[in-house]
Amino acid sequence: MRLGIVGNIQKSGLKEILSQLIDWLLTRKIEFLLEEKVFQFLQFNNSNILSAPLDKISQKSDILLAFGGDGTILTVARQVGASGVPILGVNLGRLGFLAEIAPYEIYDRINELLANQYEIVERLMLEAHIGKQQTNDTITCMNDMVINNAGSSRVIQIEVYVNDDYLNTYFSDGLIIASPTGSTAYSLSALGPIVTPEVKAIIINPICPHSLTARPIVIPDDKQIRIVAFSETNQIMVCGDGQIFRPVPSGVSIFVRKTDYFARWVKCQHKSFYETLRTKLSLGE
Repeated sequence: MRLGIVGNIQKSGLKEILSQLIDWLLTRKIEFLLEEKVFQFLQFNNSNILSAPLDKISQKSDILLAFGGDGTILTVARQVGASGVPILGVNLGRLGFLAEIAPYEIYDRINELLANQYEIVERLMLEAHIGKQQTNDTITCMNDMVINNAGSSRVIQIEVYVNDDYLNTYFSDGLIIASPTGSTAYSLSALGPIVTPEVKAIIINPICPHSLTARPIVIPDDKQIRIVAFSETNQIMVCGDGQIFRPVPSGVSIFVRKTDYFARWVKCQHKSFYETLRTKLSLGE
């Protein structure tokens, strides 16, 4: 088994954690590849340590270890999800809902990987096409696609269609289209439902709607959602995972659907989704 190692070089402690891990891997003759940026950050002079760009690592690795917070994991998932390489997140951030294992656990988890004591789960991803159903102007996300008023505090009018069926017109601060993975992110803060990752569904959740009857809706993941938003500023913002921003003229259709592939996740046998809800989100307290 060959491990790929990527990480957020802005995270404090990364250098010490990876230096110790790499010494451990070299001692045990475990194959690994470092992302080029991480290799340069660590300033290794060892010729036995190989590095490559992220896209090459995803092609040449059996499992990708991603060190950082949830934002790092979202970025990595968007960049390598289509390659099919499984991702194991190591939490160097605050919450660590996606990067679920702590640095001190990594050695035991790698031993389990080598002993084939793990399972792979698939996580649905979303894509948004601006203006046309098929276009190169595409945003991909793992958590959610958010449509809002591009920084203005005024409400916007949002028409929503599921396939060709008209659903509703919302007057709200915006709209969240979330995957099951994203159900515990922004959508949860907007009073959306928690959906377990294996459920094949997409969540449509208005943000602060000016109506007592507007509620989140969960639809099958094989549906396409078309959004047409109108703003007094004549500009809408589409945001993927809170990281990718795209301005869209008012009245232009935005098509959101699942991608043709799934992000693949390494699931630790020691932790369940429900345990993560209890420990990370204090469910029931």
